[in-house]
Amino acid sequence: MSVSINPIDLKAADARGALHYFNTNRTGEFLLVYRNAGSVSGQHYHKGISAGKNPEDMLLVQGSASLHWKDLTTNVEETITLVAPTRVFIQANVWHELTAITDIVFIELNSLADGSEDTFRL
Repeated sequence: MSVSINPIDLKAADARGALHYFNTNRTGEFLLVYRNAGSVSGQHYHKGISAGKNPEDMLLVQGSASLHWKDLTTNVEETITLVAPTRVFIQANVWHELTAITDIVFIELNSLADGSEDTFRL
């Protein structure tokens, strides 16, 4: 599948808030990203050169966003609304654009170097 959206499992919730959990086999430097409502990120794709971008693994931890994507191999195209907390996997050769509907916070499980080595624009 070109893009998969997975919930981030709820472990517990009480008057203080909620506790969610996830697993990853990735290590190293990750990106913590804050974006303002209305801002647009992405507008690119990855060829899968960098392991950190194959697939791209992003956790939306606060807010809501619109993810527009197009599989460059099959030409399948879709727009999905994401509501935190959710995890998004974007496969190689999938052009994608993220528009913040509200202020958002997300974590990319890759480094800046991963992105600079494997980011391409149409």
